[in-house]
Amino acid sequence: MGVAKPKSNVVLGAVVIAAVFVAGLIYVQFTKQNEVADNYQVAPPEEVVRQYFTSWNNRDWPNMYATLSDGFKKIDPNAKDLAAFRNFASSQGIEGVNIISIKEESNDGTTASVVYSIEFTLSNGSKRPFSDRFTLKFRQGDIIPGWKLIHPYGPNIDTS
Repeated sequence: MGVAKPKSNVVLGAVVIAAVFVAGLIYVQFTKQNEVADNYQVAPPEEVVRQYFTSWNNRDWPNMYATLSDGFKKIDPNAKDLAAFRNFASSQGIEGVNIISIKEESNDGTTASVVYSIEFTLSNGSKRPFSDRFTLKFRQGDIIPGWKLIHPYGPNIDTS
């Protein structure tokens, strides 16, 4: 009798609309991921050292912790996780960190040396100047890729 089956047309139409919607979502997702990847710039070694000390001064433990290499986090019990790191950093008796100077000394693209001079304000109100150097390595495979401190304190050094 030649009568069209409306149910099959509705189902087919719904499938086509759903497929177009899913394709649109996939397109938008990939486009946004590429935009984020294209806009992401790795901070240079000097800025990573600045982040470390600024975060310490502001008691911004997650940002401070993000400057450490994943290898260092694996070998130093005081950096095994954010809670242990926060407890360690908080226990140092340092109420403030004033950055005097930070200067990149060398950088071969994989290892960098940054000298710094800071002034600690201790919990008793006294101030103590401190100068030294950090070695940073460029870590592509870390959870957050980029320049990382491999030996910020204590005897452990990330040699990976």
